[in-house]
Amino acid sequence: MVALRPLQVTLDDVCFCHWPVSEAAVRAAVPDWLTVETADGDAWVSAVAATVTRVETFGIEVAGPSELLTVRTYVRGPTGQRGVCVLGLFGDDRRTATAVSELFRITVGDAVPRTLSTADRRRVLDAGDRRLFECRYTVGGDPVAIPPDSLASFLVDRQRYFTTGRFGTHLVGSVGHDPWRLDRVDATVIGSVLSLVGVSSPNSDPLVHHSPALRVSIALPVPP
Repeated sequence: MVALRPLQVTLDDVCFCHWPVSEAAVRAAVPDWLTVETADGDAWVSAVAATVTRVETFGIEVAGPSELLTVRTYVRGPTGQRGVCVLGLFGDDRRTATAVSELFRITVGDAVPRTLSTADRRRVLDAGDRRLFECRYTVGGDPVAIPPDSLASFLVDRQRYFTTGRFGTHLVGSVGHDPWRLDRVDATVIGSVLSLVGVSSPNSDPLVHHSPALRVSIALPVPP
């Protein structure tokens, strides 16, 4: 019998925006039992925007299409395991966002992510009538595997997440999926989401990656 993960999320049109920042800039936003991981001399904070086409719990569909944006940084656990720490979560469908937020132990933010129907693709994050973030992009070419030990692999391909339980318990959860494949993307980014998670926004433009689709299985977090 095939084991079923508690939560399976099918993602479409996945856009990653990665900002290099100083380690000190994210240290205060990360639980003190985790170590901030760096690459190319910087810590990194990423906004991952995607269309969620399906959410299943133990094989039963519980939510349909929605927009989701997560903000994460890169860390190591007490035993040196590499993973991510989710700093912020935003969704346009409360059921989907709540299901994901329960795993990451993080409150859903008030800003709302959307995809705009225009000639190019546009991912935005709005708070009322105020636009906080906008990524305009075009994609092309066939998706290709991420080279191992590359910066793209460091930023995109993570299979663990760390969080802190209700009573301060250290928790680690696993994320299962096929290897990420990235296509060619040209992007322009206006604004930033970093200030929403307590990180100072850098002056530099983000590095952007794009993947057409992926199905992700997320396991409940447990003590490491």
